[in-house]
This record gives sequence, structure tokens and C-alpha cells, in this order.
Amino acid sequence: MRSKIVRYIILISLLLLTAWGTAAHFYRKSEDQKIQDFDADKFREIGFTDEEFDLFCDIAFNRDGERIRKWNTDIRVEIEDTGKLDKNVIAEVDSVITLLRPLVVPLRIERVPDNGNVIVYKNVKSAPANKPRQKPVFVNGIARINEATDHAWGINFAHIYDGRESGTQTLMHEFEHMLGLEHPMMLYEYYLTIGRSAIPQHYSAYGGWLRFQGVPYYISEQEKTVIRMLYSPEIKAGLKKGDFLKRMENNIKITIR
Repeated sequence: MRSKIVRYIILISLLLLTAWGTAAHFYRKSEDQKIQDFDADKFREIGFTDEEFDLFCDIAFNRDGERIRKWNTDIRVEIEDTGKLDKNVIAEVDSVITLLRPLVVPLRIERVPDNGNVIVYKNVKSAPANKPRQKPVFVNGIARINEATDHAWGINFAHIYDGRESGTQTLMHEFEHMLGLEHPMMLYEYYLTIGRSAIPQHYSAYGGWLRFQGVPYYISEQEKTVIRMLYSPEIKAGLKKGDFLKRMENNIKITIR
């Protein structure tokens, strides 16, 4: 009798686990479908050129899985060890925040004294290694965001390391990564801060590179538009590049008709 009861308990437990797993699978699938369904007409109301659309497709989708990664909550920037830093160094972070603030609306980005979800380390010589036993990474600047999972692609925490000799454009570059942008894979005929020191510039952009590389806090108008596009309420973390392009293409066909 006892053995039968045990078998029944095991069987019921297995059935419950199977049912729970199936329900969880369909729930995640349903939530993912909601992410892929977006209003292309409202998205177009942002106003962007074909050139800016191409740039968005190039740098706004994460290389791993080609999905959107972005913040869903307000961004609170905390500078580590402010008491040991020069006021000008702190002002650099404030200036970058000021420039990015209107681009991430409806979210807010501000500097806070503590409890930040973005921690900025200024004047560092190196960044800690990602894995144990690895040596520190010596860089001018680097940004690290929380990893995505199979069902969560939002950014909710980040570290930015800014070197002693790096300029304000490097800081802007890392803040762009923190927002979810990738290095460009294509060559462009204009200067890109997100492409700074990452890939060769298009031959016709060399003049722009020489002109803009030393401009403090420079960020191109195209990049500004891409950030506005990324932080449009219509675009959700986890949106797949393929689904995005299909929806936009269908919208174009409907508009033409």
C-alpha cells in the first residue's frame, strides 16, 4: 500500500512539474510575442532618415542573439569615490548625462550620491577581469552591462571604467554602450563616437574623424536619433532584429498601397 502511495505521489509530482513547465514555456512564448509586436506607425513618428534607420539596425541590436537591449527603468549614475576626484572629473560625467538626458525620454537619467544602478569608475588604470584568475584589463575605457537571459533582455545594472588618459569622447562612447548600443559593423561616411577606435572609418569620413575626434563630448546627430529610436516606448528589450525588419517592411507596403 505504501509503495503505491509513493508511486502515486511521484506520478502526480511529475505531472505537476510537466504542467508547470508547459505553462511557463507558453507564458514566455506569449510574452516574447508581445515584445515582437510593436506599432511601426508610432515608431515612425520619431522622425528618422533612411541613413539613421540603417545605423539603428547596425548598432541597436545586440550581437548575441540580435535582440534589443535597453533600460526599462530610470538610470541612476553613481561615481565611485567622488571625494577623491577633482571637480572637473565629476563635471565630465555630469556633462555626458546632460547631453543624453533628452535622448532617453520617457526614462530619466541623473547622477545620484549612492544606490546607483550605473557605477562609474574614473581615472582607473585597469578594469577587473570578467572571470576569476584572469588578469585585469588595461583599457582607455570599458562598459559592462548585466548579461541577458533566455527570457530577460533588459539592462538593469552597469559598470563604466574610464582611464586616466582618456578624453571625454571615450566617456561618451562608454555611456552609449551602457545604453545598449554596439560598435558598428558597417563603414559610414560620417564620424561616429560609438565607432571611435573600434573599426576603420570609411575613406570619406577621415576628414570628419580629424575634425571631430578632439571635440569634447561629441556625439553625431545620427547617433542622437538612434538613441531616441532605441528608447521609443514602441521598442522593447528583447525585440528581434528579424521581426523588427519584417514589421517595418510590412508597414512600408501598407503605406504605399
